[in-house]
Amino acid sequence: MNNKNLFLVFIIIVLVLVGVGVWLGVSLGRARGGGTSPYSAVYLTTGDIYFGKLFWLPKLRLTNVWFIQRNVDSFNQPQLGLAPFTSAFWGPVDEIYLSPKQIVFWARLSKASDVVKVLDNPAFLQGLPQATTTPQ
Repeated sequence: MNNKNLFLVFIIIVLVLVGVGVWLGVSLGRARGGGTSPYSAVYLTTGDIYFGKLFWLPKLRLTNVWFIQRNVDSFNQPQLGLAPFTSAFWGPVDEIYLSPKQIVFWARLSKASDVVKVLDNPAFLQGLPQATTTPQ
């Protein structure tokens, strides 16, 4: 077998392995809740968490932006909820340009996530119980 045929066999084996890997990844993603959504969570050095569609090019930006809103209930207990970025009192547009230096981490969200359900259909938020946290 000459070098050309050996290289061709190697390429075919690599393509088959990549195909099997993609198939396994898709199968496992469906088993865990339907795979990934087009939405991401972005955690910043300020401690803020934003959710939306993350784009890296031409500039790092987030669209369809929601954020975690912190409130205190009548018992002085912290309450967490989701709010659209456009609901801020200063009236921003639905897009944030981010500094990569300020991102601690980002993660894709699963299609099964309640956050994704809210991003796809904000009316879903009305049916969710308010999450609470304990004071630290």
